[in-house]
This record gives sequence, structure tokens and C-alpha cells, in this order.
Amino acid sequence: MVDVCIVGGGLAGLMLAKNLSSTLNVVIISDSFTKGNSWLAQGGIAAPLGESDAPSFHLQDTLLVGSKHVDGLAAKEIIEDGERLVRSLVNDGFPVDLTSDGDLALGKEAAHSHHRVLHAGGDRTGKFWMKKATTATQSVKRMIASAHSLVMEDGTCKGVRIVTEQHQVKTLYATTVVLATGGIGELFGVTSNSSAAKGTGLSLAYHAGARLTDLEFIQFHPTIAVDKQGTKGLVTEALRGAGAIFTDQEGTPLAINPLGPRDVTARLIDYHWRNQLPVFLDRTQVEKFSERFPTAKQVFKDQQRIAVRPGVHFHMGGIQTDLGGRTSIPGLYALGEVACTGLHGGNRLASNSLLECIVMGYRVAEDIQSTSAPMTGIRESKLPEPPTEIRNKDFSQESLVHYCGILRDESSETYANSLPLQQWDLANVPVHTIDLLHRYTTSSLLAQSISLRKESRGAHFRIDFPSTQDEWNHKVIVHEGNQKWIETRNSSQLKERVYYESIHH
Repeated sequence: MVDVCIVGGGLAGLMLAKNLSSTLNVVIISDSFTKGNSWLAQGGIAAPLGESDAPSFHLQDTLLVGSKHVDGLAAKEIIEDGERLVRSLVNDGFPVDLTSDGDLALGKEAAHSHHRVLHAGGDRTGKFWMKKATTATQSVKRMIASAHSLVMEDGTCKGVRIVTEQHQVKTLYATTVVLATGGIGELFGVTSNSSAAKGTGLSLAYHAGARLTDLEFIQFHPTIAVDKQGTKGLVTEALRGAGAIFTDQEGTPLAINPLGPRDVTARLIDYHWRNQLPVFLDRTQVEKFSERFPTAKQVFKDQQRIAVRPGVHFHMGGIQTDLGGRTSIPGLYALGEVACTGLHGGNRLASNSLLECIVMGYRVAEDIQSTSAPMTGIRESKLPEPPTEIRNKDFSQESLVHYCGILRDESSETYANSLPLQQWDLANVPVHTIDLLHRYTTSSLLAQSISLRKESRGAHFRIDFPSTQDEWNHKVIVHEGNQKWIETRNSSQLKERVYYESIHH
């Protein structure tokens, strides 16, 4: 029995572990502590630290990009906390790039109105911060294992079943379980994500009965380098902030704004490729390229321009949480990309995700340490076991790209119907089947949400409903057990609406 079990070894999980009291018995579960999305992060950490910047400006940018779907109270509090917490971490020795004068080197990325993005090691922010966070939590126990399913008793999460390196299922009981399992990119073909990002956390939470929301909002990074052999890696948009532009193969500039919102930029690039017009990213105008962008240099090699196309990058939706990271299930928390606080709305503002990891790592720790034993939840009737066979061809990477990719239409409903889903008891699922079942579950949930939102908003674009509809403002699609419905965001959303209008009118 442990006090806190953190499932996931990325920045969100490590920042939580860093903030938990050393008197607690904490264990981190992950299939790897040296790779994952956090290690790959090339962008930076957005925080309003510049002299001419302010939290209100950062909030305004977040709301604009979020397409009238941001939980404004959540965004306001996370950004305000972020200003203080990021500054504190920098003062404590977390690495950041500095100017020649010793000031913070604040970058400006897509859709930011001010220079507010901190980097470390140029485009190796994730790697540098993960190394520091790993050192800061070296006393916390770690286990190499993957999550099988959550242990539920009387509607309360009591622990997690894990699959060990020896492929055995063991049960780890915990007073509090925290899911920090990351994103969904590996379910698709072209992606910036690591191979571990396959949506497992969403499936774990769904079958435990937790509430999930905003699953249809998937951000596609505009610039994944590609060649005839496949993907070569993500090219950070900080490179475009430094002067890189989009061109055709001959170097003629294209009418694609290099600093436009990610969803718009990604759709424009995708449109060119669909019409057999490859898009290239040209770095000719970028100063000190090798010094500032060592990771990008490995992708470009000696070339001035390389072919790029959109790939799955970040999932705005996830397990619904409050600002303490609490889910709808007593004893279960979530943070990081697997969670949905409402900060990102319909489209994430660049570099807000690492900010959220930092802030929610602090907030979840505070909530866990100030909360007594979790209340008993609602006891559910016995769940059926899942089907013994699930066909991989139904939810292949190619299928997800086609039905749940950048451009969507009514066929997503047919696809969702081909993946029947209900809440299942996963306790006795064999080790060789559990990964497949989690992939199936998450694929079905994504398709269902995409088919239900009959409009276009943020990163969700329907060819058959190409415009944003006012009646969908602040409406969220919710999944809970065998039910799903559409509702208006809670009271914090109403505050967001007022705040949004106060900015723009």
C-alpha cells in the first residue's frame, strides 16, 4: 500500500512528485523514464515574464486561440500561477536560455502577442527540464511497468493493476492514484509523439467510470519533417518565429502565414499536399541556426529547406478535472495531456502545455496533501467483461487518419458505429490483449466525439459543417460510463464568457 501512485514519468508526473511531501510514500509507474513526449518537447514554456507582458495578455491570446471554448477561470488561474511558479523554478536552477546581457531569452511563437516563451538548450527544452526534474525527484521510488487497469471498490479508485517487465499482472494499492500518461499520437500515422503516447490513460479512466470531455479536439502540428521513407521528426515552430517560411520545392514563398494558429496552418499545408503540392520549410532567413536549433539541425542536415506536413501533436481533451486535478472518481486524479482542465479549449496556444504541467503538478500536490481519505463513490453494478477478440484492422493508424484526421465529415459517425464500446471490467483481461483493448477504446471514444460535434471549431474541422456555430459556444461533449451527452461548461465557463467579452468589447 502506498500513499500516492503516479502513472506516468513525464514532466507532469515528475513535477507532481517534486511537490509532494517527502513524508508520503510515493511511487511513479512508467514503461520508460528516459523517453516520452516530455523528452521530445522542442518548443518551450509560455509564461508572462517579460517587462511589457502581463497575465491578462497571455490570457487574451489563450482565449483567442481556444475558439470560445476555453474555461476562462481555469486559464486565468493557471496563467497567474504560472508566472509565479516558473519564475521560482528558474530561480531554483531549472535551466533557461539567456541573452548576452544575462536576461531571460523570451521567444515569440505562433499566435502569441508578446515574447514570453522560455527555452532551454535552444530547441531541447523538454530534454533539459526532464533531466532537472529527474534529478529533483531522484529519491522518489520508480517502477518500470505499464498500467493494466484501475482497481475500483464501491465507486472509489483504490489502486492500479500493473504489467511488470516479466509480463505479470500485479496489483498496487494506493490511497491516491494519479494518471499522467500523456497523449494519443501513436494511434495515428504521422505524429510528433513518442511510441508511448497511445491514449492508455483515457481508456483506463473510461472503464473505471470517470468523466471525459473535449475528446474531438486534436491539435495537428503543421511541421513534421517527412521524406520518402516516412517521418523524420518534428520541426519546432520556434524556427518559424525565428524567420523560417513556407515555400514550394523551388523555394518560392507560399501564402501560408508561418506564425498563424496551428489549426489554420495545418489545414492549409494539408490542402496543398492533398492537391499534390508538397510544402517545404525554408530556414534561409534564420540566424545562428545551428546554435539555436540543434535538434532541427539534425533533421535539416545540410539542406536549406525540407518537406513538412501536419501530424498529431497534442490532445486538448481528456479526463475532466477541476483545478486541483480531481476527476469525477474519488481517489483518482489526472494531470498533463491526459487531463482536461479547460485551459486549451478548442486549440492549444503554443507552449501552454508545459506551463500546465508545472502549475497542475503544484496544484495536485497541494490538493492531495490537504484532502483527507477520499469519499466513497457511487457503487456501480457489476460490469461485463470485454469481447475476447478485437480486430486491429478496425482501428488501424490509417483508419484514424482518414476518419479522425485534420479534415472530417459524416463518415466519422459510420466509423464510430463500427467500434461498439461500453464500460467493461478489465480485471481479467490477459496481458497480451490489454494494450489492444486500450487502443480500441480510445479510438472509439475519439470517433464518437468527432461525429457528435456537427460544426467546426478550433482544431476540429468538419468539411460538412465548415463554420463555427453560435449554438455550440461553450458546449462540451461528455462521456461517462455508457452515457454521453452535450452540456454547457460549469460556472467557471460563465466567468470565462464574461471575461472574454470584457477583453474584446
